[in-house]
Amino acid sequence: MSTPSDPSQIPDDPVQRNEWIKFQLRMQGSSLSILARRLGVTRQAVRNALSAPYPKMERVIAAEIGVAPHEIWPERYRARRSRGASE
Repeated sequence: MSTPSDPSQIPDDPVQRNEWIKFQLRMQGSSLSILARRLGVTRQAVRNALSAPYPKMERVIAAEIGVAPHEIWPERYRARRSRGASE
């Protein structure tokens, strides 16, 4: 396995970010399919995290890449913290 990814290189554009995620997984010798098999879920279950909030899969993908989920999807975690802060 290689070293963790540099969060400053994560694209803001969702399409580019998804490609970056898949590239980073390949660099680690992994993929969405490999993660799905390891977790015993469908590839689509893992892939759902690329387009919509799915905390469990976000954590799995981020851990595999070597960064925190909030570094990959900051807009998702800012929204969660904002809601939590007002409650």
